[in-house]
Amino acid sequence: HTGPPIRGPPPARGQQADLNYFGQIPASVARFLEEVQREMWLVGTPMVVYHNEVAPGQHELSPIFQVSNVANDQNQLCMEIMHEVAGKHGLAVLFHEKPFAGLNGNGKHNNWSVQGFGGGQAVNLMKTGRTAADQKRYAVATACLARTLKVHGDVVRMACVGAGNDHRLGAQEAPPAIMSLYPGVGMEAHMKAIAEGGPLEGYTGESKALGYGCSNCQGISVNAEDRNRTAPFPSCGNRFEFRAVGSSQNVSLVNTVLQTICADAFKNFADAIEAGQAPKEVARAALDKHWKVIFNGNNYDLDNQQMLTDKGVWRIDSGVDAICRLTAPENIDLFERTGVLSEPEVAARQTVLLEHYVGTVEMEAGCMVDMINQHVIPSCKAAGVGPVDALQAAVKTLQGAVHAIEAAGDHIEKAKLARALRLEAMIDVRAVCDEAEGVVPADKWTLATYRDLLFLDQTHHPEKDVVTY
Repeated sequence: HTGPPIRGPPPARGQQADLNYFGQIPASVARFLEEVQREMWLVGTPMVVYHNEVAPGQHELSPIFQVSNVANDQNQLCMEIMHEVAGKHGLAVLFHEKPFAGLNGNGKHNNWSVQGFGGGQAVNLMKTGRTAADQKRYAVATACLARTLKVHGDVVRMACVGAGNDHRLGAQEAPPAIMSLYPGVGMEAHMKAIAEGGPLEGYTGESKALGYGCSNCQGISVNAEDRNRTAPFPSCGNRFEFRAVGSSQNVSLVNTVLQTICADAFKNFADAIEAGQAPKEVARAALDKHWKVIFNGNNYDLDNQQMLTDKGVWRIDSGVDAICRLTAPENIDLFERTGVLSEPEVAARQTVLLEHYVGTVEMEAGCMVDMINQHVIPSCKAAGVGPVDALQAAVKTLQGAVHAIEAAGDHIEKAKLARALRLEAMIDVRAVCDEAEGVVPADKWTLATYRDLLFLDQTHHPEKDVVTY
């Protein structure tokens, strides 16, 4: 079981008109989610929200925040419980970042903030407030975050790497692989004023009233800033949200990186302040130097992506290239001077990430070969239709690419070949498989279709002998 179907043309109904997003949760899925919620409560995790997402068969769960290391453990435990509970309901959970071509991918929204101390009590540094002290802290912390993403954006991109995420980043509810910061329009204006010598305080970030234009409907309170879904790191009022994280990932690496680079940036600010500089001057200098990383626009727009790239904002499209940034000298120095990882530990983690990338692609390629040989070609022959010769040639192409990976000399070369196989050769082979599925009669087709997999309440027939990979 690889996660994605790796073949199959899209169904007539996909995610048009957001029918799944605003529709009722399918009964079989609702029973599954209710049991997951109960199981999570039993192990001490407050799982309070679950709902449909945009794509058919796509759903989201949201726990209440916890201290970072606890949240990491609970997230991993939740994935294990979901797998176990799904089996009891005759379902399968796909954590792959892009399980179905043409439909929204999956990710984890890593909501993250930093707690500090002021006036003898804990304070959230990523939330502004009504007092001048709160506003100053938030302004300095946001300036610090801007510096962090500009200087260490390559490590942030590395933290969300994966073979599946290379399919997802840049579209379908996922930001591009460009590490920009979205503070919101109002906060951007305030930061601009700080960069020009203005005061740190002044931005309250208070919620706004939103009316419906109808006297019978009570208005609601909304955040001061819109949540930019195209941004990799948008502000969400009392936290920042790292939206590029893959759905299959263990988020411990992600949060280890965020804490490390944030601690390094805070030390940079603290050293300057303790040396005699005013906090406003330290924040102003950081914003002036790293302003290019701040962007509130549409990150999906190709012209905007090119503009950010030209400005020098970190952009690494290839997951393999992002992994290789881990052992760049400046990043080894980052982890060593913060006492988080030694040089051998950094190198070991890079090797593990590369091996995982390669192994994932090898399994998917091997599965695709089995599906073609055992199902697609026999179905075409049974029906007397379809591109049999092209399918047989495709098998040889895949097998040759896998052999090339196995023969490669080192982990980096293997990973680069694996990426080319998954994002190029396997995409071409998939088109041939989809062509076959489009002409073979349904009674001769032995693999589950997108319709079978995505619309369970309408198509789930336990007595039907359907093979799902």
